[in-house]
Amino acid sequence: MLNLSPKFSVAIAIVTLGSAAIATSQAQASIVTYDFTVNVTQGSLAGQSYSGTLSYDDSTLKGTGVEKLGVAQGLRVCMNYFGRNYTEASDRDYPKFPTLVFKNGDINHLDFWIQPQKRVVWWNLPGWEVNLSKRQAGADVPNCAKSNP
Repeated sequence: MLNLSPKFSVAIAIVTLGSAAIATSQAQASIVTYDFTVNVTQGSLAGQSYSGTLSYDDSTLKGTGVEKLGVAQGLRVCMNYFGRNYTEASDRDYPKFPTLVFKNGDINHLDFWIQPQKRVVWWNLPGWEVNLSKRQAGADVPNCAKSNP
């Protein structure tokens, strides 16, 4: 049997406990995925629909007040717009944007903008209806849906 000094034993115990805390924190992280559809009901794009997927790690959310998650916090976005797929890296102001904004734990809007013009928060503007559908935990995140003919 090894005869370890008390100081060495304490150091091993601290490293072991520290590793357990890291593993526990990582196990509590949960990737949340939503599919979304945007139906345009007014304006020049009326009748068009666009689809996409967003996912994020919810471990840093508190569920109160206004909170934002961005690319640095693991936000992933994929949206099919006019038959072309755009990801978070397509945002005009990447990597500062896109951001997913929450209000009291609920998704308020996705600030994702791919146009060269002035940034607009289009999420649920009059004439832009956004429908969210949460996926089951562990579901694969496929590429954006193909456009509708």
